[in-house]
Amino acid sequence: MHIQEVFNAIYSNHCYEYFVIDKNYKVIEYSDKIFKFCDTDTLEEKKYDIFLLVPELFGLENDLSKIFNGELKMHKIPFISKNGDKYVNIYIHPGRKDDENHYETLIILFEDITKIATAKQQLIQEKNENALLIKEISVKNTQLEQYNNHMQKLVKEEIRKNLEKQKMLELQARYSQMGEIIGMITHQWKQPLNAISMMTNVLKLKQNNGAINIKLLNEKLDDILMQVSYMSQTVNDFQHFFNPIKDKIYFNVYDSIQSVLELVKSEYFHKNINVVLSGDKSLQAVGLPNELNQVVLSLLKNSKDEFVKHPHDHMKISIDIFSSDNKAVITVSDNAGGIPEDIIDNIFDIYITTKKDGSGLGLNISKNMIEEHMNGRLYVTNIKNGAKFTIELPTVMEDV
Repeated sequence: MHIQEVFNAIYSNHCYEYFVIDKNYKVIEYSDKIFKFCDTDTLEEKKYDIFLLVPELFGLENDLSKIFNGELKMHKIPFISKNGDKYVNIYIHPGRKDDENHYETLIILFEDITKIATAKQQLIQEKNENALLIKEISVKNTQLEQYNNHMQKLVKEEIRKNLEKQKMLELQARYSQMGEIIGMITHQWKQPLNAISMMTNVLKLKQNNGAINIKLLNEKLDDILMQVSYMSQTVNDFQHFFNPIKDKIYFNVYDSIQSVLELVKSEYFHKNINVVLSGDKSLQAVGLPNELNQVVLSLLKNSKDEFVKHPHDHMKISIDIFSSDNKAVITVSDNAGGIPEDIIDNIFDIYITTKKDGSGLGLNISKNMIEEHMNGRLYVTNIKNGAKFTIELPTVMEDV
């Protein structure tokens, strides 16, 4: 049997150190490395007082006496810190018996648990740090959620303000166009009113001279009714132009734009600007015809303003209507000189204008009407001697 060899192997790899004490609590034996758990590294004398070496035993004299007497099998003092960087469990066991079968010695074992204790402390520390981290994350998440809620409210409020602002700008643009068209109608009505005035004066003069007859009367009355009908149609066109249609509908693009030209043709004629409408007279689009008319009127006015600044003998605005890739396309082209290249890419931005007294709102509102209200597209390119604005509108209700 290799009992001694096995014992030696176990002893050489053990994690225990020990003291052996007698009944007077004096050390009579000890292991080689026991002093790493003590406040001293040598014994001045063999019978050293155990209470000075292991102060944790103070107050345990009664339990020690019971172990000596066999009344207590053992005593454990757990998790003791020694020398600041080591941790031990202390076990007190009965030792050797005397001739009267009483224990004359006690064995005090020191179990080195430094690695285990350090690992446990690290685990506890990590657990505490994780708990603090989780708590901090929870606080940050709460703050982030509150911040997000606050930002969402701010965004919603800004969106609401921007929508209100956009509506107000569109309303202002509508009122501006309304005032301009009223001025044009006033100018247009001067000619039929003058004609009516002249015809009534002729009839009155003939009546005073007794030269009036039924044929002449009917002719003049027909002429007066024709002029009144023209004026009435102008009022109807004006009323239709500014009658808001909220729901998207199918409408004839050519007829819609023609109604705009009927309102403004006199103004452009007197400024020697030739406005030509051509293209597909049966093309249908889906959208808001009155808003399209406002956009076309705005584009016409921009061209007219450029012609006023730079007039020439062949001023012309061409409006062409055609179909392409299942879209209704309207192009408005002029020969008024074009848009400066340094601003053409931003011409639809708000407050961007080529006019000294311009607001920079017209094209921005026009783009919003076409693209946001009607799911279409509005863009511009420079062409020879001028600019070309292109409007694309859906032709199928499902595309809106």
